[in-house]
Amino acid sequence: MMVLCEGLYGFDNASLWGIGKSESADLFSCKNGRKLGDTANDLIKISDSLNIIIVSTSNEIIKVSNQGKIVSSYQVKGPGHFLKKACNVNDSLIAITDLYGDKVYVFNHVAMSLDSLNITNLCAPDGIAYGEGYLVIANSGYGVFRKDELNAGTITIYDVNTKSSRFVKTGINPQNVTYDQSTKRWMIQYAHLTTMPDSTGGLVVLNQAFTELYHLRGQYMGTQVRKLEYIYALCGKSIIRINDSGSVLDTVLVNDTRNQWYRIGLIQNRLTICNARNYTLPGSVLLLNDQSTMIEREISVGVNPCVLIGVD
Repeated sequence: MMVLCEGLYGFDNASLWGIGKSESADLFSCKNGRKLGDTANDLIKISDSLNIIIVSTSNEIIKVSNQGKIVSSYQVKGPGHFLKKACNVNDSLIAITDLYGDKVYVFNHVAMSLDSLNITNLCAPDGIAYGEGYLVIANSGYGVFRKDELNAGTITIYDVNTKSSRFVKTGINPQNVTYDQSTKRWMIQYAHLTTMPDSTGGLVVLNQAFTELYHLRGQYMGTQVRKLEYIYALCGKSIIRINDSGSVLDTVLVNDTRNQWYRIGLIQNRLTICNARNYTLPGSVLLLNDQSTMIEREISVGVNPCVLIGVD
């Protein structure tokens, strides 16, 4: 497994860790003799042997092998950028959001070339996902900072074939988008605003026609994962299991520690938890049992682990 750790903004301590059967290690610095950078926000697989890391403050797109070795890199030049999230579009293209630049880029990781999509009036785009010819983009409004601007608190639905786009209202401060391939559904996670005590956040689930199927309120965090017939989500101090109709929510595991669980993932059909501890100390990855009801193993990694992927 490889684990991307965000680090702390301004501390230049993002890291990429590898986890084997019995140990973990900081792969990137070991393999490349340099730091990963400041605030790394996404890691996606682009093939069986290659991966892309998005480093936000330096606006660097880094292609690495499964061993963490740099294959090539690309840097977006100039001020006013903050690359945030990425998703695969096809075998050679990924889409990347620019939180500060109000843009979505298409990056050809074979040619190592960058272009931007012609989508006007994006508002602090954050999470992004691709499915069935559409890109769905979360317009976060950058939390409290731009929440009253045009298209804050919406998703943009962009048709890749026709190059047309439309905006659909969602909860305040949408941050993450998940596409569930098996049901062809979209899940939009939006967050709590500290200036609005009654805004708890939530999860909006849309069908293939982008019609709302159900809407759950709660302190949901990050993206969701499917395991067999259920969707699993991190909600506050608990992991929640949701059936496909959204009518049954079960709590499968409660965080009864002071640690801050930050994200969940799925590796070889087992749930994983990115444990950020207190968001300043080095964190860990928690591997759950087959039933997702208990922690079987804890592995130390860097500060603020946020994305975990399986590699060969």
